[in-house]
Amino acid sequence: MMTIQPIKNEAGYDAALAQIVAHWSIPAITAITAIDERRPLFKIGTVGASYILKDISDNPDLRRLEFRRSVLAHVARQSLRVPVPLLSQSERIAVQWEGRFYLLTDYIEADTYHDDPALQSELFYHTGQAIAQLHQALAAYPNTELSHKTWREDLAGGVAKWIAALVDGLPTQQAAVVERVSLLRGAAIEAALRDLPEQLIHRDCHPGNILVQETQVIGFIDCDHICIGPRIFDVAYYAVHHLKWVTDDEAATQRWLRNLPQLLRGYMSQQMLEAAEIIALPSAMMAYHLLLAHWFLRGSKHESIALEVQALDWLDRNYQSVSAAIAQG
Repeated sequence: MMTIQPIKNEAGYDAALAQIVAHWSIPAITAITAIDERRPLFKIGTVGASYILKDISDNPDLRRLEFRRSVLAHVARQSLRVPVPLLSQSERIAVQWEGRFYLLTDYIEADTYHDDPALQSELFYHTGQAIAQLHQALAAYPNTELSHKTWREDLAGGVAKWIAALVDGLPTQQAAVVERVSLLRGAAIEAALRDLPEQLIHRDCHPGNILVQETQVIGFIDCDHICIGPRIFDVAYYAVHHLKWVTDDEAATQRWLRNLPQLLRGYMSQQMLEAAEIIALPSAMMAYHLLLAHWFLRGSKHESIALEVQALDWLDRNYQSVSAAIAQG
């Protein structure tokens, strides 16, 4: 099968992009700007509002797009900013143009997510609040047939599979870390993640997908992975993204441990977590690293794998400190 290449932001392509955008009823275009060099994603400036045009492949799951749009429209009605796909003039979610499909959403103005250490505690608290608010909105989505429209993220059921593949496929030193974690904690991780409360979750809840104004969270983007799963996984997903880049920095990891309770306090200022969910948080963090390392293994992304395994190693060696920090939340 021939692969149809996406449009890139090179000379001469603005006219093509303008033809695509013409399928939607929006004001006259004033500028088209590439906002991500890694993928075809464009900011469309107009005489009125701004928009995001996204290439979503040559063969998207249109039924899932309809489900996702329905969920995001519901979330938006709960006062959280999310990228709800706009319908085209022909009432379509995705527009096909020369073999590729495109989505258009409103551009949500936000600040760059802060990396100032002095703001981390405040950011953790407000992000915990926002994740809880997102979960409340997702839990209220009025649909009783979710299992037919999205997948279930079975963390407990995936742990043994991820470990086996990593032990078999990683270099000796990295495989030894995974094997040690498996022997010491594998069964406990699976047990902690089993039978947790499940609902629709974001599933890609890292800081790059969280929109802020100063330290207040105003919304979420890249909601492509909405699925059924343990809500504590979104909390873990966010937390480890502040950890995994700094595991070789003692001051940064100690700051992360001090601020981790703020994430839980923020969450529980909006809704409570069950005791089993709080206890499972370290296991959810370790499951995240196993899952991501396994995913990167399939693409032979060696530097990314090393980062995940290093963070897994840190969590294992500092398990008691992490658990103690969580208990303060």
